Amino acid sequence: MKNMFSYIEIINNKSEAVFNYVNFEITKNILSIKPVKGLLSATTIKIPLKEITDIHDGNYYGWNRIQFTYNDKKYIFIYSGYGEFDYLKENLLASIMA
Repeated sequence: MKNMFSYIEIINNKSEAVFNYVNFEITKNILSIKPVKGLLSATTIKIPLKEITDIHDGNYYGWNRIQFTYNDKKYIFIYSGYGEFDYLKENLLASIMA
């Protein structure tokens, strides 16, 4: 289990967006996202990896970005480095491809 940090944007089906700095981890095929501070409530979001769809990775103004859809919301993780991008990408893809 690793505890990682990222900047995240969550967009709902009405195109309303919230932004936050979060810590996240993947254990037992569950992605747990907990806001560090900001606009999201302090409640941990738990996402079963098997229910994630539309995974894309790319670059956003020089920062690595990975995004996916879960429960009619788009989750966009943005990284400046330190291995978080590779950790999330490898674990998401490994779980989805299994």
